[in-house]
Parts: sequence; C-alpha cells; structure tokens
Amino acid sequence: MKNWKSLFVKTEDEEEKKAPPVQAGGYTFPVNHTVPMPDASLHQAAPINQAALTEVLAVYERGIDSINMPGYDFYEFYRAISAVGNAGSETYSMAFQMAKSMDSSISSHKLVNDAEFYISKINEVHSQYTMQGQQKINEIDGRRNEEKNKLMADIEQGTKQVNQLRNQLQALEAEINQKRIHLTGVDAKYSPQESTVREKLLANDNAKQISVSRLMAVKEGILKFIK
Repeated sequence: MKNWKSLFVKTEDEEEKKAPPVQAGGYTFPVNHTVPMPDASLHQAAPINQAALTEVLAVYERGIDSINMPGYDFYEFYRAISAVGNAGSETYSMAFQMAKSMDSSISSHKLVNDAEFYISKINEVHSQYTMQGQQKINEIDGRRNEEKNKLMADIEQGTKQVNQLRNQLQALEAEINQKRIHLTGVDAKYSPQESTVREKLLANDNAKQISVSRLMAVKEGILKFIK
C-alpha cells in the first residue's frame, strides 16, 4: 500500500523498475499537524505530465474519501453536487433539502465550515507532498555532486601520478579517460530521475488546485444559493 511519500521516495529495488500505480486507501490525512511551507523554488513553469496529474489527483480524491467525517456533512453534499456537473440554484436547493432530511441539524453555515476543514486537509497534504519531492531532489543532487566530485578528484590525482610516474603513464591515462567518460554521463544518469520528480511536483500543484477549485465551487454555491 503506497502513501504520499512513496510517490517520490522509492526503495533500492524500486529504483530499477517502474513503480506500481499509487493506492492511497490506507492513508490518513493529517488532522492536528502543522506543516511548514514548501520551498517556493519548486513552483516552476513546465509542461504538465497528464499521467502524473491523473495519478496525483486520484490520490487527493481518495484522501478526501479517507477523512470523510461521520454522518452527513459537506463531503456527502460535495459528492451529490459533483455528480450533477454544472449545478445551479435548483440543484443546490434540492441537495440541501435532501441533506436536511438526512440530518435536521444541517445548515449552510455548518456545510461551509466543513468545506474549510476538507480544503485545509488538501493544503496540508499538498505541503507535505511538495516537501517530500524537494527532499528527493536534494538527495539526487547530493548523490550527483558527490559522484562528480569524486570522479574529478580521481582525475586530478591520476594526472599527478602520470606526471610523477612516467612508467605508469599508459595505465593511468586509460583509467583517467574512463573516468572522464563516466563524468560526462553523470548528468544524463540523474536527469530522468529529477525530471520524473519535477513532473510529479507540478502534477501535485495542479491536482491541489483542481481539488481546491472543486471544493470551492461547491462552497461558493452554498453561499450563493442556500440561505
């Protein structure tokens, strides 16, 4: 069972193979947890990977499902309105009357307050998701720089040995050339991993915006059509 972090962080075995589809049924949204704001540098204009967006948006939807509060609340109202599509005053009125028949304590004020709760959970998880992605990128950068620095240091040391030990020139030059070749491939080695993470970060931003927009639309409908 995958959680939000597993969309970014793979095990050693998973690094070499494609990860299975995300399943978030067992994930619990944070309820009483303060999440620090993500690094603004992540929000860069880039093409959206539609598959990644669909994947992350589905996780958000399942996440909303997982924190559905007991009884009839905004969640059930949101689902009812969402099932209609372009809902207007009549739809909202009928849905509200149905909600009142399910729970006489339902009010527009309560529904709006519940909507804020669900929106806050989306925002919290989005922040967590973004931070996890940034951590993964930092790990990739760290491994890349470490490997490049080591290779460059090896090249420098090898060059000194060639100058000092002329009789080992041929062997050392061969070693240096191999490591130079390796060095030129380091960026290409890590770029696909970084690109995948950035695509999912972008998808994460867009999935959050879509989810919040959907919730806000229903919230605004309540404020507009239900008195």
